Amino acid sequence: MLKLFRRNIKAIIWVIVLSFVAWGVGTISISKESASPYIGSVGNEKISQKEFSTMLRYYDILSRVQEKSESNSPEPLPYDKLEALAWQAIILSREAKRQDVVVSDVDVRNEVERTFSLGGQFNQNLYRNWVQNNFQGRARDFEEAIRKHLIVQKFREKVLAGVPEAEFSEKWREWFQPIASRVKFTGSNH
Repeated sequence: MLKLFRRNIKAIIWVIVLSFVAWGVGTISISKESASPYIGSVGNEKISQKEFSTMLRYYDILSRVQEKSESNSPEPLPYDKLEALAWQAIILSREAKRQDVVVSDVDVRNEVERTFSLGGQFNQNLYRNWVQNNFQGRARDFEEAIRKHLIVQKFREKVLAGVPEAEFSEKWREWFQPIASRVKFTGSNH
């Protein structure tokens, strides 16, 4: 028996090595399947974790800025409300594609210039530093978040035109519910 092992030692070692390699590859592929970069989908279009977290960060910053301007001690919105705003913007950006509703680059640029103007002049350094330090992302991602936010505003204006203010919430919910029903979440915490 030992003679058999000695004669075939190379083959035995290769079998052991290959079995460990196969075991490792199997483990890696299983972990890749369970760690999806997508958080959900709207219709057939997947929503990436990055897109969702960008919108979440945008609405968090927006809520803090609005609170700060309205009071001395800014209270950030609760996470569930920020999450709802982020999903609403993502859902409506997909709906805008379906309905050919467009927010142009000029609209986005005007919003950026309006927000980051000092004394009526757009300040490129202020904008660049603010995006880097507060948004902590690329200017392109920030501008896409603004585009989605402007799409939400466009839809709200369109849907709520001529509706008495007391009925805004009900009318918006009535219009938005069928659109939101096309969302499928892949994560277990939604």
